[in-house]
Amino acid sequence: MRRPATSASVGKNGRPVGESGFALTVLGTIPDAKDRTVRFDYHFSNFAAASNTKTSGLIVNTKVEQKILISHAQKRESGLIPPKKSFDALRTAPNYRHNVIFDAGQGSKPDDLITMAYVPYLSVKYPPGYVGTNPGPERVTFAAMNWNAASYLPNSRAADPKKRGGAAFANKVTLHYSSKQGAPEKAVADHLNLAHTNPSKTKPPNSHKNVPGFSVDRPLHRLFRDKSRYKANRRAAVSMCVTYWGRNYATSDPAGPRECDEYPFASTYEGAAQSSKEPSAPKNSFSALPIPKTQNGAGGTILALFYDKNRVLDGRDTNGQEVDAYLMAID
Repeated sequence: MRRPATSASVGKNGRPVGESGFALTVLGTIPDAKDRTVRFDYHFSNFAAASNTKTSGLIVNTKVEQKILISHAQKRESGLIPPKKSFDALRTAPNYRHNVIFDAGQGSKPDDLITMAYVPYLSVKYPPGYVGTNPGPERVTFAAMNWNAASYLPNSRAADPKKRGGAAFANKVTLHYSSKQGAPEKAVADHLNLAHTNPSKTKPPNSHKNVPGFSVDRPLHRLFRDKSRYKANRRAAVSMCVTYWGRNYATSDPAGPRECDEYPFASTYEGAAQSSKEPSAPKNSFSALPIPKTQNGAGGTILALFYDKNRVLDGRDTNGQEVDAYLMAID
């Protein structure tokens, strides 16, 4: 997260006297999927001053708006948001780290979910007698984070109840599959790419088929709690493999055993049985295809690791509203 270089023409007594500028980079990181600490590293750089701008008296102020969606949740903070300092002082000491932690046990059920927006703002105050063109405040960036202790994600049973679960950024992360020669999941990637780019070539037939997951406005939503719906997704996909490749599809290929691969995945709300669960959803808007068992297994392993590493939550609440989502990309 980076804000472009801030620059301002500076004037005194109605006359321009120079120009000064700098850049601020704010990098948000989470150590790993088992850590509840979110780090924000601030780095000021690209300092430049021309003519007489009196940078020793040019005061830079960084403030952060932190909006917590669970009003009673209390955060812990450490480190330092950049304090109010002069241009010259920041040039001497340009790096700061601010840590934000929410202990487990404060979030909403069933996943102990806490969401917070983190919005840094930057403003400058000119020396007495000086005026400038860009005082601010201006937003540097915007980030949203989730803290959770979902039972199906890593670290849900840590010995210290306050440290259970972890944190993740609330943006839609992307799952990458590789279609390159030698990739263990190549057959899965090729199948998904076909479903996305040429759906008329997939089964079941549907001239209007348009699979989700490849655009921000139509993401995928993880399905975890509704085991019966997961099984229904699998049954619907396997039924298509049987219908179009025969009951012996798994053993009929001389190259080796096969499994019925489906997209969208059975572990998503958009899976093959979606239209039977949601009458408004389009019918047959999925693809099923027998592929080598080993490659299907590799694709499943990558998907499971992706869910854990990115702490992807069950994607919908009891009212069907989006809680979490992700996207697909084929490399």
